[in-house]
This record gives sequence, C-alpha cells and structure tokens, in this order.
Amino acid sequence: MRVLLVSNFYPPYWVGGYEQIASWIAEGLRERGHEVAVLTGRGPAFDGKADVFPSLDLDLASLWETYFTTGIVPRNGLAEGVRRHVFSLRNFDAGLRAIGEFQPDLVSFWNPAFVTFAPLAAARLARVPAVVHLSDTVANVFRNPHPPAFPQGLRAVARRAVDALLHAARPARFIVPSGFLKRKFVEREGLPAARVDVLPWPVEPTVSRIEAGPRSGGTRLLFVGTLIPEKGVDILLEALRVASAERPDLALTLVGDGPQGYVARLRATTADLPVRFAGRLDRRGVVEAYGSHDILAFPSVWDEPFAVVPLEAMAMGLAVIATTAGGTPEAIVDGRTGLLVPPGDAAALARAILRLVADPALAGSLARTGQRWAREQQGFATFIERLERLYLGAAAHV
Repeated sequence: MRVLLVSNFYPPYWVGGYEQIASWIAEGLRERGHEVAVLTGRGPAFDGKADVFPSLDLDLASLWETYFTTGIVPRNGLAEGVRRHVFSLRNFDAGLRAIGEFQPDLVSFWNPAFVTFAPLAAARLARVPAVVHLSDTVANVFRNPHPPAFPQGLRAVARRAVDALLHAARPARFIVPSGFLKRKFVEREGLPAARVDVLPWPVEPTVSRIEAGPRSGGTRLLFVGTLIPEKGVDILLEALRVASAERPDLALTLVGDGPQGYVARLRATTADLPVRFAGRLDRRGVVEAYGSHDILAFPSVWDEPFAVVPLEAMAMGLAVIATTAGGTPEAIVDGRTGLLVPPGDAAALARAILRLVADPALAGSLARTGQRWAREQQGFATFIERLERLYLGAAAHV
C-alpha cells in the first residue's frame, strides 16, 4: 500500500501530539512494508528528502516562535484569512501534484489548521480514497471557542463553507482517539457515525520497547506538555504549594515550553517552590525524565481528546494523576490505573498527590496496573496493526 500522509506540521517542526503521532505512524507503516510519503509545509530540514513533499503553503522554519508569540494570523486581510482557514487553492494544487507524482492508494489527512481541508478535496477530485484523523475538539475551526479573526457577519458563512468542503470531500473513514470525541463530532458537527472509527492513540514506539519497572512510591513529581493555561500548569503549582506545606520533600519538574509571557509568570510564582523548569526536551530527554520521577501530574483543564503523555508515563511505570476532562477517563480508571480529579480543582489535586506520597502500596498498585494496561492494550505494535487494517479497508473504498 502507498500512503500519502498530509499534515500541516511535521517533525522536526512540531508543536503538539498531532504531528508527532503522524510521524510515528509513517515510520510504523514503513516498517510493515508500506510506502509512505509526506505532504507538509516548507522547511529547510526537508531539503533532499525524497519521501517528503514540502509544498503546503506554510513556512515551518520559525513555527515554534511564530505559533507562541504573534500567532499564525492573516496579515493581508480577508483574502489571506480565507486562504488560511476556509480554502487554499495553493494547497489544493499541492495536493494534486503530490498525488500525481506519488500515486498513492490512500491519503491520510491530519491537521487542517492554517492549510484548510483543500488537500482532502484534491484527493476526492483525483479519486483517491482518504481517511481523516481528528484529534482536536472541533473539526471545523469556526466552531472553536476562539475562531479565526473574521468579520462577525462572515463567520457563519465561513463555518458553512468549511462544513460543505468536508462533506464534499467525503473521506472513506474518520479516525478519532476516543469515544468522547466520536460523540462530539457526531452530535455537534454531524459526522456520519457509521464512518467514524475510535482508535485510541498508542504509547510512543521508543517507550513501547523500553524495559521499565513500576515505581513503588516517591515524592518526585513530573509534568510533561506545553506550558499553556489549558494544560492546567498554574493549577498544578497551586496544588504543589498546598501539598508542600505538609510534605516539604516534594519536588516538581516541568518538561516543556510555551508562550514567553506565560512561562515568565509561572517562574515568578515558583520562586519559593521546589520546581525545576527543564524546558523543551527531545524524545530521549523526555524518556529519561519519566525514568527519574515517581508520579506524573496531568492537570489539563480543557477537554483533552485522548492524551499520549499519561499513556507514556504509565508504560514507564509511573503512577498517574489526571483530570476527568475530555477523553482522559477512557485511559485512566480512577483507583485502578491512576487517580482522577476534577479539572481546575487545586485542592483535589493536592489531596491526590499527598495520598500517593503517603501510601506507597497504593502508588505501586496503580503503577503496576497502569503499566500492564498501557503496554498490553496500547503498545505501538498493537496500535499499528489495528491502524493498518483500517487503512487497508479504506484503500479498498470506491
């Protein structure tokens, strides 16, 4: 099978889990004997790579700085806004060219942010079956709580246009990582339930292969993720302040980075707390961080579709504390594979931290059960076999 994977961002230019998982899947399919090419934005890191078409209308060279400072926003009025968020003729053409050159059996479409669903429409015109991975809380950016900066009177028109484009493209399947997301897309955006498959995200391939034993308790806390308000970092710091009054031996490491202003405010509030800012680490550094900590805190306050970080932490043997927001409870069963607390509740989070620190037997039990579930049910080898079956079925779609 020949798969053309279409993603707005792609490593080494990445911001979140979407594009990281896309790259894992590309390599996993190649290992299983399939041919995979990638259509993505422009960046010098792709120079000379025969399996990458860096043709989408998006400059990735300064992605991180742009994304978290000025933001990727239209600078030339409504016309650019339409090109970024509704339909891009440039990206439609890029999709047709990549399909014509690579001749895929299937198009695997990922994140439309800033490039639109235009490459998906190109697949429809070229009569190539497509699957769409949706791992955000909306498929249509104009349903986002913070929609693009369009004139108020045109937002509804733009929303209907994006809905119409996705409907006209008619992908063979939609793949989502949680039942929570499927219900949301079917009920709120009208996606056809019969064509929406739930396939939870996997444990990262490297982590899946690492031998690691479960922890039996400890005071070393870890956070891994982008440092933004939606991830609940400020709630975690408030909880740490409360818990540290009872257990001054607690220590927290924050792995990740984010907007400069927000990170500066976090640093200012932690001057008297046992907090280390480790910054943005590569995969080896993240894996090493898992190996040197006891408890992962995942305090997200927004509806996480199905987060990968708790899975990785469980696979590496950490006890996990997370929130009940979004699809997270589909991975973490409270009191069995981890502890769950309400989002935004610093007091409840502090109590959960203190409970695990004070009860090593409980921490060890959660770590063992969580690790077994993550490795046996969500390991990457199991995931890629399931995905391969979905892709082969979609590729046969007429």
